Amino acid sequence: MVAILCVVMTWGQGKAVLIMKQIACEHCDLLLQAPKLKQGECAICPRCHHKLSRLRPSAINWLFSYIITGLILLVLSNLFSLMTFNLAGNISEVTLWQSASKLYFEQYKVLSLLVYVFTVVFPGVILLMILLFITTIKLGKQQWYLASLLRLIFALIPWAMAEVFLVGALVSLVKLVTIAKIELGYSFWAYCLFCICYVKVLSLVDKYQFWYWVERCHDD
Repeated sequence: MVAILCVVMTWGQGKAVLIMKQIACEHCDLLLQAPKLKQGECAICPRCHHKLSRLRPSAINWLFSYIITGLILLVLSNLFSLMTFNLAGNISEVTLWQSASKLYFEQYKVLSLLVYVFTVVFPGVILLMILLFITTIKLGKQQWYLASLLRLIFALIPWAMAEVFLVGALVSLVKLVTIAKIELGYSFWAYCLFCICYVKVLSLVDKYQFWYWVERCHDD
């Protein structure tokens, strides 16, 4: 787990500079002196070459675009058919909601709730919270909830498993196509695109940069 022992934010020559005393690489736990980063620069662990941080100059704009697109796709993935099964003339249509609700009616009530929460609710909530965070930062407003919101975002991210559900569905399709005719619906493709947007958002979530924005907001 990355540990920041001392963080100081300064401004120099019109560019934001992030100064960190010591950090531990979250990949190999190497404790090292963190370099001074300017916008666009990246810190790399010298032992395992794991990326420690990167101050992206247009990260907020990219995050905003991917989050809005992802939320629209998530809504669409719940409106249409996920896939249609045709087994010996018996046609069955399944939606994203039904993929979890069927478990509920088969006496797997806790499992059905967990499946829907981890694959739909948590990813959507995380995107909404990040959207609230970057919107507040973009407006340059100092809000009391920013630090708590950021901690909640980082706490929920490991529990959102949209991409895991998608991989599981793809693996299941490999078996199902041998016993039934399957047609993939609009929701399936919408959820695939949503997962791409969601993973892209997570790739842009940098703890150091997010805390840097919080500190800059307080300084302003």
